Amino acid sequence: MKRIDMQKRALAARDAHLALLDLKKLVDEAAQRTRAAELDAVGMSINSHIDCDICTRLRVIVDRLRSPNFEETLSQAREKLEMAISSENSN
Repeated sequence: MKRIDMQKRALAARDAHLALLDLKKLVDEAAQRTRAAELDAVGMSINSHIDCDICTRLRVIVDRLRSPNFEETLSQAREKLEMAISSENSN
């Protein structure tokens, strides 16, 4: 195998990894916000003096997961992975 081909494969795999890390950041943020809403809901069930709108907070998370930014990040991750696979199969 040519050295150039190996370098191209390595770069394609690196690009795929970075794209997945971007996606992971968005998913991790959504998970953290959901966890916070969950804890607040539990707190509200125990202490009626706590006042916050859990549904609104969860809607914000859903909206972010439906956002063009999330869709673009997910699409980029897929494309980069497919490019990494195609660079492997082209040899």
